[in-house]
Amino acid sequence: MQQNKWTMICRRLLLAMLVMPLFSFTVVIDAGHGGHDTGAVGLKMKVQEKNLNLSVAKQLASKIRANYPDVKVVLTRDTDVFLPLQERADIANKNHADLFISIHTNAAENRNAQGAETFILGTDRMEDNLDVAMRENAVMKLEEDQTVYQGFDPNSVESYILFELMQNEYMDNSLVFAELVQNQFVGTLQRANRGVRQAAFWVLLKSACPSVLVEMGFLSNAEEEKWLASAEGKNGIVNGIYDAFEKYYTK
Repeated sequence: MQQNKWTMICRRLLLAMLVMPLFSFTVVIDAGHGGHDTGAVGLKMKVQEKNLNLSVAKQLASKIRANYPDVKVVLTRDTDVFLPLQERADIANKNHADLFISIHTNAAENRNAQGAETFILGTDRMEDNLDVAMRENAVMKLEEDQTVYQGFDPNSVESYILFELMQNEYMDNSLVFAELVQNQFVGTLQRANRGVRQAAFWVLLKSACPSVLVEMGFLSNAEEEKWLASAEGKNGIVNGIYDAFEKYYTK
């Protein structure tokens, strides 16, 4: 009787193992902006950043899932909805993410600005990158509950001093992945190289894992907007980030 009992327990455990997905790695893909927060808007075609970000994020998620069933892929949003910055980081943390990729598209007053850049959390040359950080963090002002930011003002230079006091234990691996992404953008896609840079992004600060924020290109540049909106452009970006992920994950 006892032997039959243990046999039944072992069978149930084996069945549970067979039907339960065994994830060895979790990647969270964040499509920046959404809902009433459109992000940047294209110069000529009026492409909205929120839609472009979401399209790339969903394609990237699908490709990783198809090729790496042992990887758990989580999208912070898969529809056109507004998500607070802190909630995006919370999703990564609740899922115990091993990697966080935030997808964005750039804009600048200089209509000739072009190229891709990949950011990690940091304050190196903070003054040079402050405008980008302020723009991406400004979504806080659209949120109803801003108490989670503990008085942080995305438009105040003084607020960014706190980032200098934060030690990011994930910086080394963030840098490894960021360089892999940037190498794909420059080497394979032949995009203008704006480099791997550091900036004070709240969503990177609060994500407890290696994290990067990708700026795919400039919607304020008419030629680059056209390429970014094309199937060729989106597929190229998806393949570039995917190849970087593959190298990082299989390392």
